[in-house]
Amino acid sequence: MKKLQILLAGAELAPLIKVGGLGDVMGALPKALSRLGASVKVIIPFYGAIKCKAKLVKKNISLDIEGKITKFDLYQTALPSSKITVYLIKHKLFNHNKVYLGKRKYLKGSVYTREVGDVERFVFFSKAVVESIRTMKWKLDVLHCHDWHLALTPTFVDEYNIADDNFPNIKTLFTIHNLANQGVTGLDIVDYAALHHKLTPALMEDYYDKDGQVIDLMKIGILSADYINTVSPNYAKEILTKEYGEDLEQYLQRRQKHLAGIINGIDWKLFDPSKDKYLKKKYSVKTVGKNKLVNKQFLQKKFKLPIDDNVPLFGLVSRLVGQKGLDILVPALEKVLKKNDLQVIVLGTGQPEYENALKDLAKKYPQKVKASITFDIALAQQIYAGSDFFLMPSKFEPCGLGQMIAMRYGTIPVARATGGLKDTVHNNKTGVVFNKYTVSDMTKALNSSLRLYKNKAKIKKIILTDMKQDFSWDKSAKEYIKLYNKLK
Repeated sequence: MKKLQILLAGAELAPLIKVGGLGDVMGALPKALSRLGASVKVIIPFYGAIKCKAKLVKKNISLDIEGKITKFDLYQTALPSSKITVYLIKHKLFNHNKVYLGKRKYLKGSVYTREVGDVERFVFFSKAVVESIRTMKWKLDVLHCHDWHLALTPTFVDEYNIADDNFPNIKTLFTIHNLANQGVTGLDIVDYAALHHKLTPALMEDYYDKDGQVIDLMKIGILSADYINTVSPNYAKEILTKEYGEDLEQYLQRRQKHLAGIINGIDWKLFDPSKDKYLKKKYSVKTVGKNKLVNKQFLQKKFKLPIDDNVPLFGLVSRLVGQKGLDILVPALEKVLKKNDLQVIVLGTGQPEYENALKDLAKKYPQKVKASITFDIALAQQIYAGSDFFLMPSKFEPCGLGQMIAMRYGTIPVARATGGLKDTVHNNKTGVVFNKYTVSDMTKALNSSLRLYKNKAKIKKIILTDMKQDFSWDKSAKEYIKLYNKLK
C-alpha cells in the first residue's frame, strides 16, 4: 500500500523555533504520523534564531511578490531526534531572530491580528511554500496548513493549479489553532501577493464584502481549504455559534460538512513524572501516593509556604490574559481565601492588570498565595507535580494542554466546560468542572475542590484515573490519518 505523502506547513516548529502551542503541535505531530507509516515533510521559515546544520537544496527560487521578482533559497535539515525532513525557506524577511517583529493588534471583541509587516511576511511564506512544491516537484496527498499564517496557502494552490497545467491539484487541510487570531489586513495584500481575486471564489468574496475594506486571512482559509479542522471536537462545535465564532461563524456554518475537531496530544516523553529531571522525587501510578507528597512539600518549602499536607495546594501555570479566566478567578480566590485554608502558586506573565492583581493577592495573603511573574520551565514542571489541583477557568480554550499535563502528573484540574477542556476533563471523574463563566460558579468550583480534598479515598481514585488517561500524540495522529485518507 502506498504511503501517505504529507507536507505540514507552519510558522513554528519546536524545538527549532517556538512562541506557543503551535510550535509544540508542529514538532510532535509529524513524529506521531511517521510512527503510523505516513511519509511526512515539514516546511517553515528559516528564522535568524534557528541554529542547526542545514544544507542548501535549491538556490534562487523566483517568486512574484509586491509587483517584482524576488528570490529565496530552500534549505534542508532534520527534525531533532527523528528522521523527518524539515525544509527551511531562507529570505531576508526572516533574517531576524524573532517569529514576530510587531505586536498584537486587538480588533473587535477578542479578535486580534498582527501588524501589517508580519502579515506580509507570512503571506510571502505561504506563497513560497507553494512555489517550493512546484519547483521541487513534490508529490503530495495533502498539504496541511497551520493557523492564520498559512491561511492563504489553499488559495495559492488553487491559483497555481489554474495557471500551470502541470501543477497538481493538491488537497489542503487547514487547522485552526485559535479562531480569535485571524490575520486581518488591507485589500492591498492581494496586490502584494500578486493574487487574482477574480479567479478564486473565497478571495473574491472577502475582497468584495462590506467589512471595512479588509482581507481576513482566517476567513479565506475557512472558505478555500478542502477540509478544516480545529484542535478539539467541542471547540469545532462551539465556533459554529455566535458566542465563540469570532464573527466567522456564518462561514464555518457553510463549511460544517468539512469541519472536524481533533484533540491535540502532549509530549508523552517530556511530560512524564517517572522520568522528569526537574522533580524532587520521580513517581509513577504505583508510587504516586507516597512520592507526589515529596514534590508538594518541596514546592511549599521553595515558596516559603507552611508545609502542611492537610492544606490543598492549587497551581496555575498560564499566560496571564483575559482568555485564561483571570477576571473571574481573582475575585473568586479573594472570597475563598478569606474563610478557608488553601495555598495558591501562580506562574506566568501577561497583561499588567492580571499580573498586578495576583501580586496584590500574594501581598494580602502571604501565607497562602505566591505569584511568580516569570516563565520558568523547571518551575512549571514542579508546579504540575507538586500541586493537588490545577486551575484552568478559561473563557474559551481551543484545546488546552495544561489540563492534560496536570492529569499526567496526577494533579486534578479545576476547569470550565469549554473547548478542549470539556472534551478532556469530566466532573467528579477526572476533575472539578464548572459551566458558567461567572465569579459565582468559579467560587463554587473552588469550594467543591476543598470539600473533595477532605475525601481522601475519592481524591486517590481521581488521581489514578487521571494518570491513566491517554493524551499521547499517537492517539491524535490516528485521527489525522483518517482525515488525510478522506481527503486524498
